[in-house]
Amino acid sequence: MKHSIRQEMLSRRSAMFPYEREEAATKIKQTLFSRPEFQESKTIGFYLAIGTEVPTKEMIEEAQKLGKQITVPVTNESIEFCKFTSFEDLAPAKYGILEPREKQPLEPDLIIVPGIAFGECMHRIGYGKGYYDDYLSKKPVRRIGICYDFQLLEKLPSHHTDVPMDEIITEKRLIK
Repeated sequence: MKHSIRQEMLSRRSAMFPYEREEAATKIKQTLFSRPEFQESKTIGFYLAIGTEVPTKEMIEEAQKLGKQITVPVTNESIEFCKFTSFEDLAPAKYGILEPREKQPLEPDLIIVPGIAFGECMHRIGYGKGYYDDYLSKKPVRRIGICYDFQLLEKLPSHHTDVPMDEIITEKRLIK
């Protein structure tokens, strides 16, 4: 079931035009930045978007201008969040995902979580490796999932190891 949902959502994301992704990302950013959880956070964990994920580059740059410390995931056997300084200080790592060259662990107090699909039940489906669920199950941190509206489904299959989001933001709605 999760496999077919992943295939469908990845196909639908790939069918989006770049301008559609950018427009959606702008609306998602506006909602995210207006949330009290975002405004009150000092250190925010962002993912570095790959492929057709909701782009985060502008979000990261604007959050830095607002004085937020930014952390990004570094993946080995598990993930940890490390201090982000600039896009020039990144290099491709595991799975081709960019990571800081110099790894300085820094725990975020809010994490912006990627996903292939999210459910109104507050669960998500990622790429299936369990990195985020493993990390989030061990850390008492606020979790906001971001996705395109078509990726938000009424129900998702879930497993006892899946960690629910606190909020989910799309370009059209906020679920909490």
